[in-house]
Amino acid sequence: MVGNIPKKVFTLDEVKPGEKCVQICLVLKDVPGALAKAARFLADAGVNIKTGSTFFLPEEYPNAGIWSSFVDFSRAEKSPKEVFEELKRLDVVLDARLEEPNPAPFDSIHFPVLHATTRAVILPIGMFWALWDGFERILQPSGLAAVLYNAGKEIGEHAAKRLNEMFRIEGKELIQALAQAGKATGWGITEVNSISMKRHRAKIIVKECFEAAAWRKKPYNVCHWTRGYLAGYMSTVFRKSVEANETKCIARGDSYCEFEIR
Repeated sequence: MVGNIPKKVFTLDEVKPGEKCVQICLVLKDVPGALAKAARFLADAGVNIKTGSTFFLPEEYPNAGIWSSFVDFSRAEKSPKEVFEELKRLDVVLDARLEEPNPAPFDSIHFPVLHATTRAVILPIGMFWALWDGFERILQPSGLAAVLYNAGKEIGEHAAKRLNEMFRIEGKELIQALAQAGKATGWGITEVNSISMKRHRAKIIVKECFEAAAWRKKPYNVCHWTRGYLAGYMSTVFRKSVEANETKCIARGDSYCEFEIR
């Protein structure tokens, strides 16, 4: 079994030759078996479910869940609209949307994109490189490093305080949440190598750091935003202002990025 299982963001489908790609979004009653009933109906109609996601929007639909999926109608006997009309009549379906994505199979039913309850924007990692490379030409490496570090520190402090408020966690539990959030959002695999709550020190390793991956190869350390984020986050954990220094960096050829907090 592989060590990490990548998660493909549900924004763009891959259509194979001969497939008839359609996107369906259902608002389902929040009852056991609702999703299974809808999926069984599609399977009986010869519709192949390709990829999708389920989530809740409690403010808009307090007693319902959302299921959104790309499906393939190439083997179905009925048209997408015919199946869709029958699907809407299921007793577990409260509302439904159908989209035949042309010319490209983008997930165009949903907007905005949300990270938990906050609006988010998905950027391919190459865009970070293009942005930072352009800024570095103007600010020089040292100037960009200061800007990214300071911004990262403010965001890291805010993120830790927000997690503390939402889940009533602090100390080592708050550090565990840091590692969970890093993997969930694609920033990297965060591991705490050592920590001293009394001395307000820690050594944190970030594997597959997105910032180093975006910069590719450099003769100097590049993870200034990550370094600042960790400093801000750990300042909240320690309840004392701390700084972070990057001692190893993937962009320089190291196998992982390492940060000393003190």
